[in-house]
Amino acid sequence: MQKKLTALILAAGKGVRMKSTLPKVLHPVLGRPMVSYVIDACKFVGATDINLVIGFGRDAMKAALASENVKFVLQEPQLGTGHAVQCFAKKIDAPPENLLVVCGDTPLISRKSLSNLSEKHFSSKADLTMLTLVMKEPGLYGRILRDENGGITSIREAKDCDENQKLVREINLAVYLFNGPALFERLFKLKDDNRQKEYYLTDLVEMFHKEGLKIESLIEEDESSTLGINSRVDLALITGIMRSQIIRKHMENGVTIIDPNQTLIEPEVEISAETIIWPGSTLTGRTTIQEGCVIGPNSMISNSKLGKRVKASFCVVSGADIPESSVLEPYSYIEG
Repeated sequence: MQKKLTALILAAGKGVRMKSTLPKVLHPVLGRPMVSYVIDACKFVGATDINLVIGFGRDAMKAALASENVKFVLQEPQLGTGHAVQCFAKKIDAPPENLLVVCGDTPLISRKSLSNLSEKHFSSKADLTMLTLVMKEPGLYGRILRDENGGITSIREAKDCDENQKLVREINLAVYLFNGPALFERLFKLKDDNRQKEYYLTDLVEMFHKEGLKIESLIEEDESSTLGINSRVDLALITGIMRSQIIRKHMENGVTIIDPNQTLIEPEVEISAETIIWPGSTLTGRTTIQEGCVIGPNSMISNSKLGKRVKASFCVVSGADIPESSVLEPYSYIEG
């Protein structure tokens, strides 16, 4: 029997370091808002009910994500991650069977890891399953503390760790899969007795442990999938990683890309084998390129369909259907 999975994406923050009037999670990564990739990952693992916690720029969020088939939860004021989940809990009539909680600023989040996390959660019948990461230099990340039997006892913020705890290299990735009723029974017991006067979701881990609930974990193997975006520097870094992943996928599928460093291909572009992409080419939107085409150098193809063996160099094609074996004139602009 398929387990019911509800997703809650935390996306209420302004992202002060972005220095922007646009909500952080709406900043585009290869043509799409960064949060759209997180939404896709939640759908991939079977979440049929996806909710976004919003705050800053809520009208812009609703407008930009209107086609994503998600629900919105307003968090105002914003009093921490635990408070964000409390806002969701107050909005619904009954706890979900299982609640996946993720952050909206992690567009590289691994679908494979989320699938493995959910499989472990369901097979072990855990009350909470967490995604963690082992780092050589954990720095300011919260540490995963375990008992002598290897069980998770709590998450300790780096600033609160003693010298021995600072040596722990396993960190919290803020990806949680909760048994819904177990979570809701304890959610409003969270306290804000900290310097920031906020309610932290991480405090539930120690609460679950003390009450004898079952906590499981999965160690993430791909560190790049855990990267969050907090600044425009981070945005450029993650865009570069995703761009490289997309280009590698096309090359492995039989596409020749002469210079990957001078080629940009967005995620929804489809390219058949035996196509050659020359430097300076940009392929965006819902573009489809059939086999044997030669694209570039210095061509921009957007939301277009190219038949077999099309040659397009030094040109712009937007929203057009280009017939098989066409040779496009250099410096031409073709619009559908």
